[in-house]
Amino acid sequence: MNVSLRIGNRRLAAGAGWFPLSLHQALFVLGLITASCLFYIFTEVRVLNLSYQASQAASVQRELMEVKRRLKVELNNLRSPERLEREGARLGLTPPPADRVRVLP
Repeated sequence: MNVSLRIGNRRLAAGAGWFPLSLHQALFVLGLITASCLFYIFTEVRVLNLSYQASQAASVQRELMEVKRRLKVELNNLRSPERLEREGARLGLTPPPADRVRVLP
């Protein structure tokens, strides 16, 4: 009795399917991929928000620098000796006599 088997006609062993992963392994891999995608989206949104905040802060800084420049100009105008003499004359003030002036060492 001669029985020969053809390898091409063999049926696959029970439980061995065409998909190499079990259901639990496939769900785990799918979960990892989903978590990775969510983490990537979270970081991209965070970067976008931080760049927007940096842009807003730079805009506020430019405005504050302009205010500082204008205040320095105004301070220099208010401290000018010509203006102080004009305001003193308007209020009726006169320079003190020379004998009333004391020079501090």
